[in-house]
Amino acid sequence: MKITKIDLIPVKIPLLDISEGGISPYKRSRTAKGRTDVKSLIFRLETNKGFVGWGEMHFDKPFSVVNSIIKEIISPVVLNKSPFDINKMLRKVDTGERAELNARALFAGIEVACWDLMGKEAQKPIYELLGGKIRDSIEIAYCVAVLDIENTKKKVKQIKEEGYTTIKTKGGESIEFDIERARAIREAAGSNFDFRVDINQRYNPPQALRYIKGVEEFDLQYIEQPIPTNMFGALNDLRKRVKTPLAINEDCYIPNNLFSAIKQDSIDLAVVDYEHLGGISSLVKTAHIAEEAGLPLAHHCSFDMGIKTAAILHATSTLSAFSYPMDSTYFAHADDILINKIEIENGRFMLPKGIGLGIEVDEDKLSRYSI
Repeated sequence: MKITKIDLIPVKIPLLDISEGGISPYKRSRTAKGRTDVKSLIFRLETNKGFVGWGEMHFDKPFSVVNSIIKEIISPVVLNKSPFDINKMLRKVDTGERAELNARALFAGIEVACWDLMGKEAQKPIYELLGGKIRDSIEIAYCVAVLDIENTKKKVKQIKEEGYTTIKTKGGESIEFDIERARAIREAAGSNFDFRVDINQRYNPPQALRYIKGVEEFDLQYIEQPIPTNMFGALNDLRKRVKTPLAINEDCYIPNNLFSAIKQDSIDLAVVDYEHLGGISSLVKTAHIAEEAGLPLAHHCSFDMGIKTAAILHATSTLSAFSYPMDSTYFAHADDILINKIEIENGRFMLPKGIGLGIEVDEDKLSRYSI
């Protein structure tokens, strides 16, 4: 089986408004406007045997730039090759000579489509190709933007009523506001509920220390990327002085940084994304390293639509290192590009069980939402 064609389809779907039980506008700290829609780049691969494989990546760069890189640099490595040759493809794409292009991330959508094709050829779901699932469902960390105190309390109560038991929200607005908001979340949620806060590198080490000390009584699940990347000495010192678990995320997008954090014993867990690593194959390697180090993982969310969400579920269902709920906004998208949305029960994603990714793309919707 050979890959004969690669199509790229950028799509945009609205987010449900906060007034409708959604999350729009999704506002990060210190930003004037929030996100009201989600965008993804959909990959459609065809083969000489008639199979179609699907992939997806988040993109925040101009489509013309991404399209040119994929067409001129990555496609020649992939076309007329077998989807079973992922390792060869990745080695040729990720030579280290084009680090500024982040070729691994741009290859990830094609890599997932190759896994979908392999599953269809073998008539097996991806999780079986990866050695078999160890869980049938994945708990969701419901992602919530920066909201005022009153709306934060309302949103937490809604999330609990819908059956979720974990939320992720943003921080970094100000130390005082972030502490008050953590207090509001704990008061609204009660004790039998987990919440995590992503600071997105907004604090320097002294500020991070003040914040973490200020929220320790509220029993956060963890705090993500409290200080800027490449500061493992400061992160190590910070970790020794606080009780709340500390995680990195943006650091994981920099080659070798996760390994450096493990070697320096700087973190309690890591939030990773297969897209930045280069696909499912690289995610598996990362998870094995983390497991050997005794480091638990959570999977990141980039406002993923159904294709990428399915890929995350297949991969993480087979990997014991992914012991924390996965971040997601999937439930708050106004629509999807799948014929049947991925099922959610009691705050958990149910693992798709069909061959390949186990999902069917609705090509009419793909055309409708195409940009």
